[in-house]
Amino acid sequence: MANTLINIALPVVNEIIDDVLATGPSASYRDTFTSSDARDRLATFVLSRLPARYMTIAEECSLELPRNCYSAEQHRQIRQLVYQGIQKLLTRPISSTPDTLIPSTWFG
Repeated sequence: MANTLINIALPVVNEIIDDVLATGPSASYRDTFTSSDARDRLATFVLSRLPARYMTIAEECSLELPRNCYSAEQHRQIRQLVYQGIQKLLTRPISSTPDTLIPSTWFG
């Protein structure tokens, strides 16, 4: 029987991101984070600043992720990280093509 390693922090972070974007004061950043690239960058920003939380499950088991893997204080910290990530990503332009891959820069 094979086991699967699951990151249980990701669903919690995604849930908090959804909540912040849905209830946040500014519609302008909601529009920015509708793209999957921008949203993935935000989730990466938050996850890289959190302790990892993993669990193993048997492949036959139905997946019911524990939502209480973080304390209420940690949930507040995650929410704060989401706000910090939004501010950081909004001050830096999000482009789908890195500057190094633009053909006009290949030859100087």
